[in-house]
Amino acid sequence: MNNLQFEINFAPQKENHFRETLDQGGFVLLIEHNSAGRDNDLEAAKERLRQLESAVLDIKSLNCALAITDAYSQQDSYRSLDYAMGLNMATRDRHIIYLSGRNTDLESGRELVQFAKAGNFPNLVAVTGDAATGEGVRDTRKRNFLESVHSLHLMNDGNFFQGCVMNPFQYTPYSLYPQYSKLVKKLNSGAKFIVTQAGYDMLKLQALRWYLGERGLYFPTIARLLLLTQEKLEGILDKRYPGIKISSDFRKILDKESQFSSNQFESAQWRRLELQAAGCRLLGYSGIQVMGVDSPAKARIAAERVAGALREFTSFEQWLEEYNAYLAKAEMAPLSPSFYMYDRILHRSYPETPPLMSEIGELKISRNEKFLYKLRKFFFAHSDTQSARNRHFWKVLLAGCRSCSQCRLPSTFYVCPEHCPKKLANGPCGGVKTNGDCELGNFECIHSYKMRLALWQKKMDKLEDVYIPPIDGI
Repeated sequence: MNNLQFEINFAPQKENHFRETLDQGGFVLLIEHNSAGRDNDLEAAKERLRQLESAVLDIKSLNCALAITDAYSQQDSYRSLDYAMGLNMATRDRHIIYLSGRNTDLESGRELVQFAKAGNFPNLVAVTGDAATGEGVRDTRKRNFLESVHSLHLMNDGNFFQGCVMNPFQYTPYSLYPQYSKLVKKLNSGAKFIVTQAGYDMLKLQALRWYLGERGLYFPTIARLLLLTQEKLEGILDKRYPGIKISSDFRKILDKESQFSSNQFESAQWRRLELQAAGCRLLGYSGIQVMGVDSPAKARIAAERVAGALREFTSFEQWLEEYNAYLAKAEMAPLSPSFYMYDRILHRSYPETPPLMSEIGELKISRNEKFLYKLRKFFFAHSDTQSARNRHFWKVLLAGCRSCSQCRLPSTFYVCPEHCPKKLANGPCGGVKTNGDCELGNFECIHSYKMRLALWQKKMDKLEDVYIPPIDGI
């Protein structure tokens, strides 16, 4: 972060091109670009970044900018703010910068936010961060992960236009609803725009837009799309991209495309990107963020393709016919049976009447889980006002507590947040597996478990209304 001291500008930034574009209803194309790995010379990497920025901002057919990610899990990378110092000072308000909570505690989170303010980076996206490839539960527990909800609170005093990430691509009610609850909590914590996790199921993308409209949450929403390559497909199948899911039907289509020449495979992926981009626009998205476009030449091609698709498809019905024909009505859900929040998704762009939410079905909670909940509530109903060491033996025995300095059990349905490898108290990360298990092991995500308890107790609102501060406070 030392580089920031040379460009500190204490004058308030009067304009924010990115925010103004969204406020005016403009459709944006964000080219996702990962912060350079530490095996690169930082100054040389910044020069390459400037070349990419110049190419992206020279595009006239669309509102184009960069989305620079932080602490990418597949490499040991520079922090995004260090790397983004290569951007032109005058154009930093056009781009968005991701701030990862990986290897970040509350104090270093405050420093990152101050550095962003000093460097005139007004558009920040708070993410908790991923476990690195190959890390297991034990390794992940050793790291600090600053929850995105906490980062959003830190940004509230800095005149930022801050965003958050949400994963709508979950296929059981107990893994899907916690994602929505945490999204609402993020919006309540100061997020002003939303970026989705990457995925291919347009039904899930439409459900998110319907949900936001039904709740009156009129926030600009950007869909993250992936331009597939053979290498990235292998990475998804090897689970190197947490949260990105591919159905068996879609896998068959990709396997068939893989038998073509490399040029034909690439052409098929470009057409898929075109269809997704046009569909997102017709579903009410404010833009797309494209992953896999890693050079100035590809950025220009992406803009040309997307702009052409927006001109090609001017009605939802026209687009849907082509989309279904291209996919041969393949099932995009990776789990059977799969849960969707609404019925008759992707039959019309917007519901004519308030859409009916799907029934969750029979409550899945055992007698033993109910009994344990009652025991925990009896013993620990006031533990958040007592010393964390109070009744420690019973906390370990009944709740599996892991000795933290501030007990939060009454706020978490008596499920200890320390059971989460990232120690997330306010909701799940985006890497939850298809069946609702933690991304790092074959055990249920604690937030799916909390959701089952909340549903049984008829206190689902508590999952989105109760903000749980970090142990060392904000």
